[in-house]
Amino acid sequence: MVSDRNAIIGGCAAGFVVDITLFPIDTIKTRMQSRQGLRSLGLSDLHKLKGVGAAAVGSMPGSALFFLTYEHVKRMNYGGGAKQHMLASSLGEIMACLVRVPTEVVKQRVQAKLARSSWEGLKHTLANAGLRGLYVGYGTTVMREIPFAAIQYPIWEKLRSAYNPEGSGFKSGVCGSVAGAVAGGLTTPIDVVKTRLMLSTKNEGVVTVIRELYKEGLSSFFKGFSARIGWLSIGGFVYLGTYQTVIEFIV
Repeated sequence: MVSDRNAIIGGCAAGFVVDITLFPIDTIKTRMQSRQGLRSLGLSDLHKLKGVGAAAVGSMPGSALFFLTYEHVKRMNYGGGAKQHMLASSLGEIMACLVRVPTEVVKQRVQAKLARSSWEGLKHTLANAGLRGLYVGYGTTVMREIPFAAIQYPIWEKLRSAYNPEGSGFKSGVCGSVAGAVAGGLTTPIDVVKTRLMLSTKNEGVVTVIRELYKEGLSSFFKGFSARIGWLSIGGFVYLGTYQTVIEFIV
C-alpha cells in the first residue's frame, strides 16, 4: 500500500514531468479542437511553449490531490477489484479538478492565442468573468475525467498486476500507455466539448456547444482524436511510469 506522503510526492513528480514533456502535443490538440483549428498554429508556438507556466503551476498540486485521494480510497473496503479502482479514480479526479480546471482554462487560452502569456490569460479571465471564469467547463471536465479515469485505472491496475508484479517503473509505464490510449479515444467527444467551453468568450452552455458541433458535422466531435490518443498514450507511459518509479525509489 502507498502511504499518503508517498502518494503526494509521487503525484507531484508525475504531474510535473508529464505536463512539461508533452506540452507541445497538448498545444496541437487544443488548436485542432478550437474554432480556428490548426490554421492558427505556428512552429514558433511549439518551441516557445506558450502557456507552459500555467500547466506547470497546476500539474503538481492537481496530480498530488489525485493520487492522495486515489491511494487513500484504495485502502478502504468498497468491494475491491475494478469497482474499487473506478471509485478511487473518480473521486481522485473530482478533487484534482479543483486545481486542474483553473490552470487548464488559462493554459488553453494561451495555446489558442486568446492571450499572450499565462499571466495575461489569468488577468483577462478574471476581468471578464471573475473567479467563476476560471471554472468554466468544470462540470464538463469532471464528466470527461470520471469516465476516462474509470476506464484507464482499472485497465492499468489489471495489466500491471498481470505483467508487472515486481513493480517496475518501465513496465508500469507501458501498462499506463495502453490504458491511456483506450480511455483517451473513447472520451474524445467529451474532451472536444470541454475545450470549446473553455475557449468560448460568450459564456456558452454545454447544449449550445453540442449543437454547434453537430452543425459542423459528427466528425467535429472527434477533432484532435489522433493527437489525443498519441498524447495520452505517451502521457500514460510518462505519468504512471514516473509515479511508479518515484514510489519505488522513496519506499
